[in-house]
Amino acid sequence: LSVKLPLKDVTLGNIYGCFLFMWAFYHQYKAAVLLANLRKNKKGSIVTLEHRIPAGDLFDFVSSPHNFAEIVMYLAIMFILWGSSTWPFVFLWVLSNQVETALLTHWWYKSTFKDYPASRKAIIPYVL
Repeated sequence: LSVKLPLKDVTLGNIYGCFLFMWAFYHQYKAAVLLANLRKNKKGSIVTLEHRIPAGDLFDFVSSPHNFAEIVMYLAIMFILWGSSTWPFVFLWVLSNQVETALLTHWWYKSTFKDYPASRKAIIPYVL
């Protein structure tokens, strides 16, 4: 099977989408590492089973940066697949379930931690 993609067929949306996807993938990975390290010491051993407030990177702005990054990744794919008749529906599905999950998480953090940062939003920095 041989598939060719001539350079002339690559659009600005494809390029923008690829860079946006890589940015979001990096921040989703970073959020996962920060969450995993909340219970570990510097040697990597689990030292507590308590819940803690995550901080650093996008956690300084939103409660669920991994959900935010997931939305951005699907938005990037939508840019790459621009013109697809089905992809916008996939994106809307991901948007709806990630926002709902982030809101539930945000409300849990606020009810569990009295010192939770008041300026931190649920999923979209400075907005929601």
